[in-house]
Amino acid sequence: MTNDYQFDLIIQDALEHRAPELLRGLDHDAHLWIRAQIWQESRFNPLAKSPAGARGLMQLMPATAFELGVENIVDPVENIFAGVTYLGKQWGRLSEIPDPFERMRFALASYNGGRGYVNMAMVIAREAEGLAGSYYGWIEDGHPAGNFQRWDYSSRFLYDPRCIVHGRHPDHQQMTDYVALIEKRTDYYRGLN
Repeated sequence: MTNDYQFDLIIQDALEHRAPELLRGLDHDAHLWIRAQIWQESRFNPLAKSPAGARGLMQLMPATAFELGVENIVDPVENIFAGVTYLGKQWGRLSEIPDPFERMRFALASYNGGRGYVNMAMVIAREAEGLAGSYYGWIEDGHPAGNFQRWDYSSRFLYDPRCIVHGRHPDHQQMTDYVALIEKRTDYYRGLN
């Protein structure tokens, strides 16, 4: 269990300096979500490497790490700061999800499988509710609230055959499992604090 806490100061620093919007939205829980994400990604092993080539604590792809200015992808500080920055960007682009905990679920799915798939699932989910499918159509209609703003509803549409981005379907099971496992681990940390 000691490993679970070894990067807490870095996580807190990264949240304060790279994604303060997560702290404002989730308060202390932001820290727990990031700790749980690191557990899911690498089990706190800074040298972890996935078969796809993602590296470090938050399993950054080399291209993403490069875009975020990371010089040493396995350095815990650089990796966490970049991962938190990237997650914060996903969060910031989800203004249509007002509930912070729901927004975190969507942001994590975007981090894991790509924002394009999350967007497409929300389009299909809005259409299923009789709302304008496109984001801009939804805005023009006065941005009505709907079930599409809940992860448990919209995530079902990752399985829809119409959920295609650049000719590819998402690994829907991986994305939904990823979010569920991180949330379960976050709940576990809440019970310890």
